[in-house]
Amino acid sequence: MKNHAPAVSHEDEQLEEFRKYPGRAVAYLNACFQVAFEENDPELVLTALAAVARAQGMARVAVRAELKRESLHRMLSKRGNPEWASLFRVFKALRLRPRLERA
Repeated sequence: MKNHAPAVSHEDEQLEEFRKYPGRAVAYLNACFQVAFEENDPELVLTALAAVARAQGMARVAVRAELKRESLHRMLSKRGNPEWASLFRVFKALRLRPRLERA
């Protein structure tokens, strides 16, 4: 009987990629922003931000954003409705600068 490597979920694999290659996390966020605007789906942006925050460590991001970890989880959930000031702090904690472009 062969020993098989334990299965790794897609999400875990994605988070590991984001840890190893931060540029891929940025490309992922940019793609999610584009799709979210095209499809009028702001929830997609929160989901993407949550994935990138998990890759960097939610507790660490919460500390850098000066938020409670539970609050960060809640605001980046599918039902989250973060205030701009909190979202801005999360971007800064993730060391990201959003850019806008003309549609």
